[in-house]
Amino acid sequence: MLHGEKSTTPAGNPRKPSIETYLTWIADAWDSIPNDLIANSFKSCGIINELDGSEDDKIHCFKEHGSIPTGFARLKKARQDESDKNTAKLLEEIDLEQDLENGYDVEDLID
Repeated sequence: MLHGEKSTTPAGNPRKPSIETYLTWIADAWDSIPNDLIANSFKSCGIINELDGSEDDKIHCFKEHGSIPTGFARLKKARQDESDKNTAKLLEEIDLEQDLENGYDVEDLID
């Protein structure tokens, strides 16, 4: 046999490997996978991507051949809409008259 003589069951079938053998196979399989491949797999699922949207293009289902090819554009628009809403909210909170009284140039604050 390839790896030496194997024991068999009374019916002549090969015996199952020990749990230690199974665990060794699993550990060896995990060790053979590069860390960057694992990280990229999570990124392609959108699990550990940067929150700023800079890695949204790595999400597999948003690619042209993916199940949601319009997803990237929709996510980008949603991020922009949220940003615009936050900007508008901040601008509403600025008390322009108070800023003028305190000597601030309002145009500089908005830029």
